[in-house]
Amino acid sequence: MEEVKQSKTEETKEKPKEIVKKEEKKMEKPRGPSIFSRIKDILVKYRRVLDVAQKPDQAELISSLKITLIGIGIIGFIGFVIFMIYYLVVL
Repeated sequence: MEEVKQSKTEETKEKPKEIVKKEEKKMEKPRGPSIFSRIKDILVKYRRVLDVAQKPDQAELISSLKITLIGIGIIGFIGFVIFMIYYLVVL
């Protein structure tokens, strides 16, 4: 009787090799670059962009301002029209 109980407990204790290997693989975490090297890479990229960028001349600045103000005006006008339609429908 005891031999049968011991053999059953031994069978339950031992896991097949495939399961053990899968569990070992799960425990291993892949290692990538450290956080400091990632931050350094990002800062290098930012520096490269700043090196290429240049200050706009006056004509380019004025044309950019005109385009921006026209866009803001169009969006404001559309908002005003929607408000007026809503206001007239509710009354």
